[in-house]
Amino acid sequence: MRFLCFHGRGSNSQIVETQVAALRHELDSLHEYDYVEGVIPVPLDPELRAFFPMNGEYFDYFSPNSVESVKQALDDLSEFIEINGPYDGLIAFSQGGCLASTFLIQQAILYPKTPLPFKCAIFLSSINPTDPRALDSGDARFLDPRVDGDQMLAGLPTAHIWGRNDTLWANCSEMLYGLCDPRLRLLLLHDEGHAVPGVRAQEELMASVRVIRRTIERAEMSGH
Repeated sequence: MRFLCFHGRGSNSQIVETQVAALRHELDSLHEYDYVEGVIPVPLDPELRAFFPMNGEYFDYFSPNSVESVKQALDDLSEFIEINGPYDGLIAFSQGGCLASTFLIQQAILYPKTPLPFKCAIFLSSINPTDPRALDSGDARFLDPRVDGDQMLAGLPTAHIWGRNDTLWANCSEMLYGLCDPRLRLLLLHDEGHAVPGVRAQEELMASVRVIRRTIERAEMSGH
């Protein structure tokens, strides 16, 4: 499979490549990985300051309080996929998961009879999506399964992996999980925080790999 990977807030493509390196090592070597980088320059995310230099170039995909910024990010992503795609799956961390899931839901709404541009989605400590319908009326409302239901991404195999000790964003990850197809979503709660399990958390890493493999198999078996 060919995957498109998304980084988190105050990050970049090189950082997310490092974050998912252990997952990539354990997955089938036949997979390919591409990276899409944000365009809004921001400081390095505080959670990353112990691992990466402060004077590097770091980005967000959008400004959370700006409807126009979110809409532009969605347009930019659509153009990126059109030029560099097609892709089979996506792997998205934190804010990248918000952008990726918002884009998928937007595509499902705009083109209900057309297959989604990804066959499966892997969400790592993801923030829940913005309602693409509300953006057109100037509202950056986050989607909530208690209001919006659990069929926003019907038919798409998804994996949802986040940490029990993520004190800031675990609720957002849970809401994204609730928006996805109950028949095709898989959940893994690990003992890390707002992070991707790596070689120092071997048990959590291998459990993540098993969930991702099952999601890929579901996509392949269902013809997505």
